[in-house]
Amino acid sequence: MQGLYWIASYPRSGNTWLRLLLDSYLHGGAAVDINRISPSGLMYSRAFADDVLGIDTADLLPAEILALRPQVMRAIRDRHVDPVMLKTHDMRHRLADGQWTLPADVSLGGVYLVRDPRDVALSLARFLSCPLDQAITVMATAGQQRATSHDQQATYLVNLWGSWSENVRSWLAADPFPIHLVRYEDLRARPRQVMAGILRAFDLPVDHDRIVAAVAATSLEILHQQEQQRGFIEYAGRERFFGSGAVAGWRHRLTPAQAGRIRDQHGEVMARLGYEDR
Repeated sequence: MQGLYWIASYPRSGNTWLRLLLDSYLHGGAAVDINRISPSGLMYSRAFADDVLGIDTADLLPAEILALRPQVMRAIRDRHVDPVMLKTHDMRHRLADGQWTLPADVSLGGVYLVRDPRDVALSLARFLSCPLDQAITVMATAGQQRATSHDQQATYLVNLWGSWSENVRSWLAADPFPIHLVRYEDLRARPRQVMAGILRAFDLPVDHDRIVAAVAATSLEILHQQEQQRGFIEYAGRERFFGSGAVAGWRHRLTPAQAGRIRDQHGEVMARLGYEDR
């Protein structure tokens, strides 16, 4: 069976940790290497897209690259005999010609990982090396795109984040294919039970002993140590990539005004996900 399974989230919502959990699980609960994660980010590879399309995508505008994304996704599917897991931070978006950037005909399903946006803001500020208020603004910016500058064109294709609310709404919608919703907080609190649901969403067998081993193999202490010793090739920022992974850390680090901004900007979606009173 050919096709793509999505490991999707707004940035800083636990996507990399989930990919590492899956990587360990698929290898029997083995130790992980943060610089060799098998559920890949191939959809953002400029080198792969250039090969598939036969053009230099560095010559294209972000909108032109997004218009070609369905073609690249179909090439990933067609070049693999078995299903492929891909990470994405993109919102699901319909193009002017009616196609979806992440088309249903290549998509077998997937998981959407969501996290309290107040904790996302803290992590995003560190990731972007920017003030917290600026990160909150980024999260509220409709149609937000990243990796659009010329100094990034050698490696990555444009990312279509949208705002936090746009991103979440796009994945909660029924179109163009169904997904399995997971809250980061639930994955942290009940990894065995939540991982079982994730594995079923990927049509994988559920082995609880392997889940326990994978959780142990991907503890934050291990990930921090690896990043300190070897760096993390997916991140070129000044700060460390792997943070504390805290749940409700915003209570001690956001001002009332900052928490209020996030609630004002995203309150409807937060309430839908059960975050309004956390």
